Amino acid sequence: MPNGEAIRFDLKPLLERFPDDAILTRRLCLADQEFRSICEDYLRARHTLTRLQSSSNVGQELTIADYLSVIAALEEEIVALLRTARDRDAGPPSQGF
Repeated sequence: MPNGEAIRFDLKPLLERFPDDAILTRRLCLADQEFRSICEDYLRARHTLTRLQSSSNVGQELTIADYLSVIAALEEEIVALLRTARDRDAGPPSQGF
């Protein structure tokens, strides 16, 4: 990272996609490099898809389909990481004595 500055990106599309996990998503983006990296890839892919869909270039259907596939795979990864973090935060079940 240049000059030690953190890379900043707009979480809004991510938080809109996973509204039930908004707080957890924000926390993981700050604390977990792997999660943040996947989210950055997801946001870049969505941005590129939006640009492709709004362009008037003919013959981009395959590229658009590829981006849709990449986005779906990244969403699955994000969901899995969110689930793991929720499970970890919940801790072991109480014994109820």
